[in-house]
Amino acid sequence: MGQLDGVARGLAGGGRVRQPTRRGLTLLLAAVLIAALGVAALRIDLIRVRYGLAGAVREEKALLQERREALARVRALRDPTRLRQLAREQGFVRPSRITALPAPEVRP
Repeated sequence: MGQLDGVARGLAGGGRVRQPTRRGLTLLLAAVLIAALGVAALRIDLIRVRYGLAGAVREEKALLQERREALARVRALRDPTRLRQLAREQGFVRPSRITALPAPEVRP
């Protein structure tokens, strides 16, 4: 029973408590410092990625606006009413008759 009493006393928190050594504290401090530097590096990378993402979003918005403007311009240029007006100004008239020409013979 003597051994069990020692185990129970150790589990219950009784008995001797070891004091941290200077070497242990130094190692703990070094580990905490390394972890803090790692977290700082990760935060810096995260900030860099966020700035890059914000720039990409701005560029995407500008390109989408440019695309909308180009599509509007194409639609305006293809507008039949506008084309009819331009043709009239240039002196174009509707043909009075249309003649269909046969396709030329292809010789081997």
